[in-house]
Amino acid sequence: MNTLARRAAIIVTAAGAALGMAVTSASAGTTSSWSATPSGAYTAHADYPTLDVPFANLECVSSDVTSGTVNATSSTGANMATIANIGFTDCTVGGLDFDVSMTAAPWTINVSGVDPANSSRVKGNVTGISAHIEGFGCSADFTGKVYGHYDNSTGNLVIDGTGSDLVASNADCLGLINDGDVASFNASYHVKVTSTGTSPVISTP
Repeated sequence: MNTLARRAAIIVTAAGAALGMAVTSASAGTTSSWSATPSGAYTAHADYPTLDVPFANLECVSSDVTSGTVNATSSTGANMATIANIGFTDCTVGGLDFDVSMTAAPWTINVSGVDPANSSRVKGNVTGISAHIEGFGCSADFTGKVYGHYDNSTGNLVIDGTGSDLVASNADCLGLINDGDVASFNASYHVKVTSTGTSPVISTP
């Protein structure tokens, strides 16, 4: 091998080694974009959640997440937490008693960014919602997605009634609830991690 060829081979080998080291280092240094401390099983409680459609208003005395998990990390903010079981207590429509039940699980809590107007708040949504309501002469299903934020300073997951992705179907409700009606869900759930009794803090690195 002539001198020029030997020099080229040495340069190529060195460059390959350097590139390999760079790739290995970058891979080793990769971290998740979101984290929750503490994490693990949690419960959550809300007083007076409401569900509104154009011609009806469902009001409950309370709602409880009795089983859920806050994940320690999420690379994108998706699946930051899950709701495995949720219940609603003493619900009424126009003074008539209604039952509300979860019909598919889990519901998934996703975070999307820090609120630029309040650094303590993390914006997000809850997807995979599937619920059934039933009362005197009225029943309907609601499926889709709701929006809101998690407040690190209070430990509250706030569903703020915005968006148009929670929709009624299979409605049989004397015209009070109709297929395709967009529902507005409002609630504030105080979250506590079971192992510590404290609320998680959700943050970026």
